[in-house]
Amino acid sequence: MSNSEIKLPPCGLFLGSGVYEHGGRLNCSGKAFTYWSPDGPSARETVDLCVEANQGNILQFWQNGEYLLELFQAAIDKGLYVMCLYSAAPPEISARFKEFGDRYLGYDFGERYSFRLEGIDGTEKDEKKKATLRDLAEGLIRQVGEHVRERKAAGWGNIMSTGFKFHMDYEVAAGVDIPLYEDFGPNNLMITSALSRGLYRQYNLPLWGTHLAHEWYSWFPQANPLKFPVLQAAMRLKYLAGAKIIINESGNWALQSSLCPDSPMHTMPRVIGDPPGLGHTGKEFHERHIDEARKLFCNIDYRSPTAVKYRRETSTFYDFVKENPAPAGQPEATVAVAKGNYDLGGAGCSPETAIASAFALAEQDSNWYQGAPERGWEIISSVFCPRPQVLAPHKNFVMAGSPYGMIDIVSFAEDRIDADFLIRNYKALIFSGWNTCSEKQYGIFVDYVKAGGRLCLGIPHLSCDVTRNYRTYTVEDLVHKGDFSELCGVRVLGPGERFYWATGNELTPNAMGLAVPRRYGIMGVPLGRLEITDPGSIEVLAADDEQFRPVIMRRKLGKGEIFFINSWVYPGGMNNDIGPGCTVDSKGLMGLLYSYIASISRGHVWITGPDMKAPDADCDYIAYSYFPDAGRICLQNIDFHNPRRCVLHQFGDVEQIELAPAEFRIMESVVLKPGEKYNQR
Repeated sequence: MSNSEIKLPPCGLFLGSGVYEHGGRLNCSGKAFTYWSPDGPSARETVDLCVEANQGNILQFWQNGEYLLELFQAAIDKGLYVMCLYSAAPPEISARFKEFGDRYLGYDFGERYSFRLEGIDGTEKDEKKKATLRDLAEGLIRQVGEHVRERKAAGWGNIMSTGFKFHMDYEVAAGVDIPLYEDFGPNNLMITSALSRGLYRQYNLPLWGTHLAHEWYSWFPQANPLKFPVLQAAMRLKYLAGAKIIINESGNWALQSSLCPDSPMHTMPRVIGDPPGLGHTGKEFHERHIDEARKLFCNIDYRSPTAVKYRRETSTFYDFVKENPAPAGQPEATVAVAKGNYDLGGAGCSPETAIASAFALAEQDSNWYQGAPERGWEIISSVFCPRPQVLAPHKNFVMAGSPYGMIDIVSFAEDRIDADFLIRNYKALIFSGWNTCSEKQYGIFVDYVKAGGRLCLGIPHLSCDVTRNYRTYTVEDLVHKGDFSELCGVRVLGPGERFYWATGNELTPNAMGLAVPRRYGIMGVPLGRLEITDPGSIEVLAADDEQFRPVIMRRKLGKGEIFFINSWVYPGGMNNDIGPGCTVDSKGLMGLLYSYIASISRGHVWITGPDMKAPDADCDYIAYSYFPDAGRICLQNIDFHNPRRCVLHQFGDVEQIELAPAEFRIMESVVLKPGEKYNQR
């Protein structure tokens, strides 16, 4: 599918909100989860209110059946676009959606295929004990694919997916057209953007966007004065990252969430059954409390001050994009991070959470709990998408800077990727999280590096294991049985001795800035036992501090180079910095390596500190992007209290920049011709 199939509105993106049939009812019960819906507004009334309150140009309907036709037509008559979420309708109804032309964007199946706590593979517990990563991935692709094909055949058009799910790439591989990540909660907004944008380029998708669940999942109280400024900042951060659909899930028409500590929802009658639980929403509970609840619906309906604040932020952002249409195309990204094949974990490590919710497997084999592979994603976040604590005293999970510019996350799911795509889009490719390797992948790596790419990976990334055995795998599990002579100039003979600290290979700083006596560790992990087959092509960038066995090796190959991490464990298991010279702002040995690769793989636009060489601490608070099709640079200070400074480098020009607290700035730059761009899309 081509992105030309969806024509963008004049403001350059679709902005809107979810539309619900409220109906004055008890939706959820319990000490912590009681949630009421007020009497209105109705879905039909919401259409008119959207226009009156300047709430964007699209509505996301949660309704079903023939009623959708009425709502779609009413919205389109008002000049709006339409889409739907979780909707169902008989084929004779969905077949008519095409009558709405380009005003109808498609159907979103939401979190239907999230792993949650029970998994979705449908096997019995005993069967799960024998399952592999391949089984779980193929089960997911099969279920999503069946649903996608069924809905497309019935006329639902573009298929979208929304949710807190790092396996979005498998849903796209199964046929999803538009990823709409559910943002807020624990999600780093720049990581979810990177994956969505990478999938957009890799699968030639029409566009990508975000489903902002601020009311449910921002989690900090309204008493924090940044509660609503962070919603505005999040919308702008997604604009900067290239999102072309932005949906505010809830809040502007009525409140829903019981997860905001001081939400007006907590003023509503609390329904606590016996025994306590969430299921006490039947007629007897409704009738017992509805009269009392109706007296307080003004706290949570369209009239409530909180709902007014949501509409104000949405209207402000809509005015902004009407005055400053979203830049055409996508931002430049010269560094890609690989999401490896069968990476079914998360973008971080929760040690007692099972991969793909396969708890039956994890109970038998602790490797199925999240661990070092998933911690690799935390290193990626800390280097490329850092989240300073800008919402203090409450934690910041979402707002992130981009000191090295935009990165893309590309997927090796089912190995549906090729060297040509990587060569035409990215100067560097970094593996940090899980990967199950294959002969096909190895060939892609060789071709990519020989053609000029920079590749960074370690021994575990070249394992073909599908059972989550990432600690005690053997040479037999490695692709080519460990003979990486062509790619890395080494043959891996097996796990070697464990080591304490890594340091530079010389007394003077090398290209990474690493030298004796600075040490990174304590590692406690085994190196690979190597036979170096091409010593003349290899430079040692880091070594253990006792025997000076190589830890990080750099090898030129063809027009490119490979950075090979000689460790038997994933990068997430060897990023400690406890030792001589360790600093409070250190991002670890792997962080140092990734930062160096990014610094030599820049695009046309980048930022640094005043030394003109590398980003400094202020740059962690600055998100920036460059849109080559539009000739626009966007800069955003995610610090709401302090100005932040950087040096902007673009096309040979250097400029000192100071951004006021929370400032968003758009600057004119060079419009590139197709042959001048680093990314094909």
